[in-house]
Amino acid sequence: MKKIRWVIQENNYSVKDRNAIIDACNELGYAYLLVEIIPFSNELPHIPLDDEYENIYYGSTTMMERTYRDFKQPKGLFFDQDTFLMSRYLETWGQHMLSSEAKVSTFEQLVHQEIPLDKMLFIRPNDDSKLFEGKVLEFRKIKEWYQNIIEQKVEKIGTDTIVLAGPAYQIHKEWRNIVVDGKVVASSSYRKDFEPYFSATDIPDRMVEFVEKRCKEFMPHAIFAMDIALCGTEHEYYIIECGCANSIGFYECDIKEYVRSISAFISNS
Repeated sequence: MKKIRWVIQENNYSVKDRNAIIDACNELGYAYLLVEIIPFSNELPHIPLDDEYENIYYGSTTMMERTYRDFKQPKGLFFDQDTFLMSRYLETWGQHMLSSEAKVSTFEQLVHQEIPLDKMLFIRPNDDSKLFEGKVLEFRKIKEWYQNIIEQKVEKIGTDTIVLAGPAYQIHKEWRNIVVDGKVVASSSYRKDFEPYFSATDIPDRMVEFVEKRCKEFMPHAIFAMDIALCGTEHEYYIIECGCANSIGFYECDIKEYVRSISAFISNS
């Protein structure tokens, strides 16, 4: 059986998260390697691939995209471009999605729809690439933004970019959950009434049960993050999105448990 080695981006956007993973590796007895991702470079630094260690990766989306490209879906990178898609979640989870009324289309198709200019829409990429942050805008602002992108030829975003757009909702509270093999291993609230709200204790049992029930229906990967919203007059839970667990922000999630659970799963799989 291979030993576990965490490959951690040294120049990660969150020094706090990076250091917490290092501390967890030291405490739990896992090897780790720090690597630096060069900004604006298309190349990965040297990362050893050997028979002694199974690498688990943590860093920016850029690091994960390059690792996915160069190492052909390695065991320690928890991502699949064919499953981490909002369109896939809508197909499988349906009304359990916060964006169940949203539509997926190209950016060009969206801006040519007959939609009132003052209608507020939530828009985000269909995939997990982080091409742009999800946001709520008037439709006229979306059209202006699109025109600006076309005129300035913004890198990676264009007429054929696949986006999800739909009604904006009043969300009361939001949580991030880290899932390993269908079970929630760590959670944190991160927003309440659109204001930052970080708590590792405000984790309702019913919310965790909702996540694990949805996992029995579909999972984009055995290891991933699922964000949940509490909203509506009936205070129901809905899935906001899923994300690659190699490049998430943790808020107040238990990072030691994140490292322990993922390492154990990879060791035994």
